Amino acid sequence: MMMAKHYLGCLMALPMLGLVPALAEPVGDETFEGSLTCAAPAGNTDAVPISCQAQINPGLPEIGLSLVFRGNATNGERVLDSIELRRRGEAEPFQVLKDIALHVPKDAENGGVGMIDLNFDGFFDLRVQRSSSEGKGLYRNWVWSKEGGNFVASPELDAIASPEFNAEDQEIVSRWQRGANERTTDIYSFDGSMPLLVHREVDRLSDGGACQRSFYDRIDEEQKKTGTGSCDKE
Repeated sequence: MMMAKHYLGCLMALPMLGLVPALAEPVGDETFEGSLTCAAPAGNTDAVPISCQAQINPGLPEIGLSLVFRGNATNGERVLDSIELRRRGEAEPFQVLKDIALHVPKDAENGGVGMIDLNFDGFFDLRVQRSSSEGKGLYRNWVWSKEGGNFVASPELDAIASPEFNAEDQEIVSRWQRGANERTTDIYSFDGSMPLLVHREVDRLSDGGACQRSFYDRIDEEQKKTGTGSCDKE
């Protein structure tokens, strides 16, 4: 028994001595380029799931995605019902995103699914393109949780109009328009997993064609007007 304990203690000490490589915990790598490949089923029928493979972090195994569609919409769109997620080599899903119920354009690449590092943490996240006829944001988003080892829905990202992800500055830029005479540019940054609106610029056109820009910044947890100026020439 003493010999067994001594042998076990030696094995446990080997990684600390550098003789056996210890398993490294996945860390964020902002230079990592994730991947997503999908194969449409034979016959392009909605009755069979679309199978995809994705790499979301160098320290994690590849994951398989099964995109399950419901019915065959007569208007050329499909309804994505659920996404089953499996780690490479495992038969059972580690997560199933249920009741998605998104109308996806029929010609959307990869079944409307995309992988992008939404929150700039080095782990690629999941998004689904939705039909513009639904009158909402163009994407629904799920962010990878390193702590939970799964994807977590992000309604805050869903609500951002036309997001542009700037990895270099770690900001999200959103440009949208209210009527013919008002254009807005919003800039978001992340506080943990939460995207926060930190800067806003609003261009307003007068009836005479003059344009004034108003600036707003996040101060003391509120958006406050911080100045005005002329609009940039287009």
